[in-house]
Amino acid sequence: MKKILAILFILCLALPVCAKKRQSETVIVPMKQLEKREYQTRTYDNLDKQFVTKALLNVYQDEGFIIYNVNSLLGFIYASKDYNIADSETDISKEFGFTKSRLSYNGVNVATLESSVNITDYGKDLKIRVNFRRKLFNMYGNAQFIEDLNDEEYYQKFFEKVENAIQLQKQSIKTIQDQIQGKNEQTSAESEKQEPQVEQENNNDEENS
Repeated sequence: MKKILAILFILCLALPVCAKKRQSETVIVPMKQLEKREYQTRTYDNLDKQFVTKALLNVYQDEGFIIYNVNSLLGFIYASKDYNIADSETDISKEFGFTKSRLSYNGVNVATLESSVNITDYGKDLKIRVNFRRKLFNMYGNAQFIEDLNDEEYYQKFFEKVENAIQLQKQSIKTIQDQIQGKNEQTSAESEKQEPQVEQENNNDEENS
């Protein structure tokens, strides 16, 4: 009887431990990953996917990126930008966290910043997620360092440039539409002026006949 009670007592002690262990093993998305996804993503309403793709391409080209892959139907863009460590005129500390002299001292010859974009339709909304990845290569072309760029401020400034590009495109489209409308109105006014003249000429012909 004492043995049975001892076994039951041990089981009672073990149950909370097992429950706690199972609870701790539950898969939970790390908060850092959720925060990263948040500052990598922006949502826009009443915008066409191809329209936004064009704005993104303009931003990448303005920033010196080379576009390697674009699929406006799927909403995907891949671009890359190489930095020559020997060029002292360009500051890359924001992108890579080190000065060029420091990178050169560590044997880095080329620094590359890769970027990919995923554009997804959500009803009338358009969700854009951007990712930047930095790579450091030595003189032999071997990668010494590969890591995602996790600077929230950098992403914020990038999206500000995207929003400016979107506004510029809207203004450009409006300007073209206004020009077309102006030409149509001018053509219509000229036609109205010509109609009375033609009618007068027809009346003169009838009188002469």
